[in-house]
Amino acid sequence: MPPDERRAALIAATEPLLEQFGRDVSTRQIAEAAGVAEGTIFRAFSTKEALIDAVLDDVFDISRACDQLATIDGSLDLESRLERAVMILQGRIRRVFALFHALRLSRRPLEKPLQFRERQELDNERLTAALSAVLEPDADRLRMDANTAASALRTITFSLTHPILSEPTLSDPQRIVDLVLHGIAKPQLEKRTPC
Repeated sequence: MPPDERRAALIAATEPLLEQFGRDVSTRQIAEAAGVAEGTIFRAFSTKEALIDAVLDDVFDISRACDQLATIDGSLDLESRLERAVMILQGRIRRVFALFHALRLSRRPLEKPLQFRERQELDNERLTAALSAVLEPDADRLRMDANTAASALRTITFSLTHPILSEPTLSDPQRIVDLVLHGIAKPQLEKRTPC
């Protein structure tokens, strides 16, 4: 197996183990999950901590979500495109929070608060741009520009998916899209004027 593929396989095998065992995961457990000899880990990563850092880099990397958003078929109706976008965002949010919880992270390790905030702002800009592209085919139907609408969708999806803030009955992608597109009020019936 080429070195990049080996590293990717080890990262993929380690992520669920980190969620389950945190930093106490053993290299033996990782090797068993990856189907390799324990020594293979150290040919790909200098230490177990270097492997954990690589998992964190992979989970925090916004590129996967942006790439997935770019694959949403623009010919689908707006609701279907947004439901797919919400599912992609939720997958990312859940991965990040699973590791936050398991590793008890308050911010990305090795980054100072300012670096973390700057990275977070850049990631939010990239996600918003990717979501804006999903909305663009229906820009004429929106009451705000696509970028603002994308930011609202990103923020509402985060809030309704966050493990502490969320309400399970509201976190379904279809419910989120309905909330974003139609709000919480029933459609008003036309008022009839008395004769």
